[in-house]
Amino acid sequence: MSTQTVSPAVSPAVPAADSTSGDDRRSAAVRGLEHEIGTMLRRIRRGLGERAVQVHPELNTTSYLLLSTLNEQGARRAADLAELFSLDKGSVSRVVHQLVELGLVERTPDPGDGRASLLSVTPETVRRLGEVHGQRREHFDDRLVAWTPQEIEDLAERLGRFNLALGD
Repeated sequence: MSTQTVSPAVSPAVPAADSTSGDDRRSAAVRGLEHEIGTMLRRIRRGLGERAVQVHPELNTTSYLLLSTLNEQGARRAADLAELFSLDKGSVSRVVHQLVELGLVERTPDPGDGRASLLSVTPETVRRLGEVHGQRREHFDDRLVAWTPQEIEDLAERLGRFNLALGD
């Protein structure tokens, strides 16, 4: 069995630039992008699950994402989280119940609507998420040790441009 060595800068799904032209080249480039995004999404899903368990052994990926959002964006109503994540209110309610039971989220009355409550992370959650996020940044830094700061900035800029192109 032979092994193929691929430069980390070139996707195996994208033919060399001079082997195609015009629409064929663009189509091949989009296929290569799709392949790389798929690989990245699998890694992200695995990483989210690993980070969720680091915060609390009973957390799943969805709970971790909601918790991280509350940490980053501040107090929110459950209905706002449901809309943000395109989840039904019942699903968010179950996740919120779990997060409250685990002591990771607190409910406080919403000053704008006495019938609703605001959800916010506890100080312990802020600490745990800070540790996990610090470990994630160290992991990225270790993996990108051969990259220059400019290359990292360029990737971040292009990912930002890509995310804008996709919109919400």
